Amino acid sequence: MMITVTDLTHIYNKGTPWETKALERVSFRIEGGKCLGIVGESGSGKSTLAHHLGGILPPTSGSVFIDGSDIYASQHGRHMKKVGLMFQCAADQLFEESVFKEISFALRQRKTLTPREIEERVKALCRDLCPPLVDLMDRSPFELSEGEKSMVVVASILVSDPDILILDEPCAGLDPANRGELIHHIETLHGKGKTLIILTNRFADLTHLFDRMIFLHEGTIIAQGPLQDLLVSEEIDPKVVHLLPPLNRMLLHLRAKGIPIDPSLDTPSEISEEIHRLLEKQRRDS
Repeated sequence: MMITVTDLTHIYNKGTPWETKALERVSFRIEGGKCLGIVGESGSGKSTLAHHLGGILPPTSGSVFIDGSDIYASQHGRHMKKVGLMFQCAADQLFEESVFKEISFALRQRKTLTPREIEERVKALCRDLCPPLVDLMDRSPFELSEGEKSMVVVASILVSDPDILILDEPCAGLDPANRGELIHHIETLHGKGKTLIILTNRFADLTHLFDRMIFLHEGTIIAQGPLQDLLVSEEIDPKVVHLLPPLNRMLLHLRAKGIPIDPSLDTPSEISEEIHRLLEKQRRDS
């Protein structure tokens, strides 16, 4: 299921003294089953873009297409059934009095399943996605940890089996253990062929998921493509370098100093092996 964004522009408070341009002529495409990483600092326009892709914020100009159909045209609702959106703050998405009601909300609105079928589907999903949720069904979602809240939101989205998942800062506020658990679940979804769009300002532990990346700065795209291609480019934008994880920035700095190291390496073990290889080569050549 392909997503195509064409010349997307959004202006808040247009025509007033508080007019702010959040996005300007943003264009990109993501093929079905791929994972796109969208990276930018706070205020770069990521959340505005997420809301456009999720169909909850119409653009000032430009278009968002799913499989060639404009999601803001007359059949908007039909397309949005294919899309699941996780807000930047998971707690903002919670509203029901129990975990079970939160996760089952979309199924209950459809009125096509019996209560027993809904219960079975919710529990089967939770056993597959995050087994501890099965024991939290009667708890208020507002009483849960940040990690548990995030998993409840993910479950409430996945219960409708969307083809496209848009995750806005999915790991924000999570401790390392919960962050690692959520990333594991995202990996599983990617492996099942879901189309993923992950918007974040911190992506060191998400890099392996991204088929392509987009770097946003003040509402415009400053670079896009596979990360490996961007890193070896001779004209990499300094604003992109600023957004990279520390390891990649260090390798780019070494490369700029004339050390022919691969800047796309992303683990300490790979970097250690590469440095050892370069030192051995230098020893043989001397």
